[in-house]
Amino acid sequence: MALFIDLIPPWQSRALRDLPVILISVLLGYVVLVRFLRYQRADEMARPFGEGKRSLSSMTTDEAHTIMSNLQELEFPSAFTKARTISLLKAGGIPTMSKLFAVTGQNNLRNGGKRMIDTEVILREAQSRHPGSERYMQAVARMNYFHTRYRKAGKILDEDLLHTLGSGVVEIFRVVETEEWRKLTDVEKCAVGIFHRNLGEDMGIPFTPLSSFSTGWTNGMHFAQELYDWTIFYEKMVAEPRPSNDAYVRVYVDSGTKSLPKAVTLLTRKLVASELDSTMRKSLCLESPGPILLATLSTFRLFRKFYLRHLALPRPSNAAVKPVDDQPNPITGLYNFQQLSMRPWYVRPSFRNQWSLSALVLRTFGGRVPKSSEMKYHPEGYDLMTIGPEPNAGKGIDEMSATIDYMKARGIAECPFKRTIH
Repeated sequence: MALFIDLIPPWQSRALRDLPVILISVLLGYVVLVRFLRYQRADEMARPFGEGKRSLSSMTTDEAHTIMSNLQELEFPSAFTKARTISLLKAGGIPTMSKLFAVTGQNNLRNGGKRMIDTEVILREAQSRHPGSERYMQAVARMNYFHTRYRKAGKILDEDLLHTLGSGVVEIFRVVETEEWRKLTDVEKCAVGIFHRNLGEDMGIPFTPLSSFSTGWTNGMHFAQELYDWTIFYEKMVAEPRPSNDAYVRVYVDSGTKSLPKAVTLLTRKLVASELDSTMRKSLCLESPGPILLATLSTFRLFRKFYLRHLALPRPSNAAVKPVDDQPNPITGLYNFQQLSMRPWYVRPSFRNQWSLSALVLRTFGGRVPKSSEMKYHPEGYDLMTIGPEPNAGKGIDEMSATIDYMKARGIAECPFKRTIH
């Protein structure tokens, strides 16, 4: 090598000798740039609050919505998607809820997939739209319509709904904590708490089981932590394995791999189990993931954290991951769902949705891709005023309109933790 360098011109020889230093300098410069840009968004969200500035109790609903949008569209889109999925699955680990799913006829291979997508669409709409928007109010009104008769009949307990609300907090905190490149800040936890406080009130869920209900919460983070703690406590108190829980998992987990070897189904069940604590894993009748799978997943998460924190530039605003479409389908006036699943409910047929890598993987696992000819899956999109099980199609419009009118007349709370609770 030295002889080779001696044979080339001096200026090229110096360049070759300096190349490692140059490459290391460029790499270090890039890492410093990533570190500088990576935390800018978090610093910007936290800037109005803190020592000598505004208290967290002064955070407004508008500010909380902006922070929630940044978190789920730019900072942690994959974490929020997983948190929604796991929190919805955990509802089936509460015996009263899994029993209700069974008796309504929605917990079967024919209806289960659509019920899960409908629930996720409504939750995404509520989680991503501004609380004063028409779409947020429609999503909440549709949820309330579905729940009302079962609550009146005592088939859905107030505690069950509070658990479902709290599972959203638990999973957002847990997934970001264990899988993302940084932890949530106190300001971000406060925003999560404000969102769930407002949503719970709009759904008419009593907060009486929470320890500070009578005295009030100091801010959104205080509320979120109490709701988190109570949710875990409630799971330990009531969650236990039941046949209805097992049937729930067989519909929502096993059915996705029914056309594949049993080993794939078992692996899928263990992957799901790895996202749950022992209480909910046992209640949902799932197998333990085992040390080898857990070690593999932990290694992958460590590499992902390192890459995102030190090597990946932050996601730009023009590449935001939207939970739902901002604009309706220009042809139908309805809203399409962009997330591909085993059955393409509400997904608009397009070259990307039919031939992308995700679509090809779904085909391999027996999934279907959207086609204009398959109207069964509603490729035209969904309407929040009518979405839901077929027996409820077109029903509840008057009740929903009354709920929406009430929410409009009441307005939204500017600072939820600067007003009287009762």
